[in-house]
Amino acid sequence: MACVFCTDVRRAGEVLAEDDRLWIVLHADWAVRGHTMVIWKKHVENVADLTVDEFVHFAVEYHRAERAILAATGADRAVILKLGIATPHLHVHLYPVAATLDRTAVMAIVDARVRVPRDEALVADLRRRLDSLAPAE
Repeated sequence: MACVFCTDVRRAGEVLAEDDRLWIVLHADWAVRGHTMVIWKKHVENVADLTVDEFVHFAVEYHRAERAILAATGADRAVILKLGIATPHLHVHLYPVAATLDRTAVMAIVDARVRVPRDEALVADLRRRLDSLAPAE
C-alpha cells in the first residue's frame, strides 16, 4: 500500500508551509478549526528514526506551528497526537481546543466525528503567521 505522504501529501490536506525536511499541513477533515499535521518528508515511522539534528528541526517547526495555530484560532491548548496506524509515516496531529472541553468532546474531535465549516480567513491567517513567525530561540 502506497504512503499518502510519500505519494501526494496534498491528498491529506492543504500544505500551509514546508521546507526541505517537513510539511505543515492543514488537515482535510475540519474536525476542528486549525486541525494541522507536522509531517516529516522522509519516510520514517518514529521520532527515534531521526538524528538528533533532525529531531531538533522537527521540534522547532512543531513549536512554530503550534504557536501559529493557537494564535490564529484563539484556542486555549493544543492536543498533540501521534499514532501512525492508518499512515505509518512520521507525523503529529495538532488539535486546537478550548480548555473547557472534556475528554468525550476531545475524543469526538480526534475521531473526526464532528465537523466545522471550512474557514478561508483562518487558512489565510495561518499561512501569514507561518510565513512570518520566527522559529523559537
